[in-house]
Amino acid sequence: MLIVELTYAQTTSSVSVDGPGWKRVAYNRLGPAGRGFGKITVFTAGGSNAPRYLDIEWFKDWSVTGGISVKTNSNSGFWTGARVTFDSDTCFIEVNFSKAIPNNLSLLSDNYGWYAAQLYSGPLPNGGGTVRAEARAARFNVENQLTVAYNGNVGVGTATPTSKLAVNGNIRAREIKVETANWPDYVFQKDYELKSLSEVEKYINENGHLPEIPKAEEVEAEGVSLGEMNKLLLKKVEELTLYLLEQDKRIRELEENQSNP
Repeated sequence: MLIVELTYAQTTSSVSVDGPGWKRVAYNRLGPAGRGFGKITVFTAGGSNAPRYLDIEWFKDWSVTGGISVKTNSNSGFWTGARVTFDSDTCFIEVNFSKAIPNNLSLLSDNYGWYAAQLYSGPLPNGGGTVRAEARAARFNVENQLTVAYNGNVGVGTATPTSKLAVNGNIRAREIKVETANWPDYVFQKDYELKSLSEVEKYINENGHLPEIPKAEEVEAEGVSLGEMNKLLLKKVEELTLYLLEQDKRIRELEENQSNP
């Protein structure tokens, strides 16, 4: 029996940041074209700053290919994102710091990677080069395509979700259930005030859309709420049903009058 034991070492480095902006925290020129993958952690400890961390998992293939994912417990005051850049034969892992951090700032490298990046020490140099991958700081973020924000919002195709689930693209599902209240059965109540057709015609001529239905410009700018729009559409169907019933009653009355002069 062959038993192989693997021991993964961690490397740490003390660093400082002289001001806001992109700073290089690690580099890799061992692999051809800077190829490699690994994990870098930026963290603060001690002093007046509460402990904060930024985990960066990165990879770099040939000159045009790279990837990055990040997660952090700091939602303000330290860093706003991370990226992978490339310059000549070297790959760089960079962090966008939001302020100067003169002390109590460290880097940690998990050396399990392939051509793992080397950490900088002391004052961090400015960033630069061609960006191959980038991710905003978040609870979790994969190249700004899948984001879990600090408030629990989830973004797919967007790094700044403003709803519990924000999708910048198409959604395909077998079924979507939307919960809503005040379903418009009240249209069929005896005391419901149904507009006359002449009133509806006047409104359409003046506004270019049905009463209570949003304008095209509003929908293009703000979208629609599925629950609210389904209620409005059902309300219009029920009102249309009442109009048809009323017209049918008048037609039958006319037919009866014609058959019984």
